[in-house]
Amino acid sequence: MSNHDRNVKLTLKDLIAKKAAKQAARNWSEEVYIDSLEGEITVSHPGEKIMFKTFDMVDGSSSAEDAVYANAFVIYHAVKLFQSQELMDEFDVKDNVDIVRHLLTPVEINELAQLIMERSGFAKGEQVKEKAKNS
Repeated sequence: MSNHDRNVKLTLKDLIAKKAAKQAARNWSEEVYIDSLEGEITVSHPGEKIMFKTFDMVDGSSSAEDAVYANAFVIYHAVKLFQSQELMDEFDVKDNVDIVRHLLTPVEINELAQLIMERSGFAKGEQVKEKAKNS
């Protein structure tokens, strides 16, 4: 939690007024330029269940490979274009998540996963960077 003015007492009316903003935060979508693809992709909130599964995949003893897979997992679910069966067939992937590793560089995977976690409200920038260092 941040150290904002701690003397502000919220009321029920204040919390109800935040409803629309909270719903909008759960339904975000944005265009992201990917250098290696030389174009933009649409990235959206993958959903809370996917976010929880992503965090379950990585713990303190996870390998770097596990961390990259978890990042690719969240990206796969956040980018509808990557879920195309035609794309899977063209790249001959057995595990759908592997399409992310075929299309993006490792740096792009880490940066895009970080963006998704931050925009989805599951991490602050500093937390994600620290977790990546420790992987």
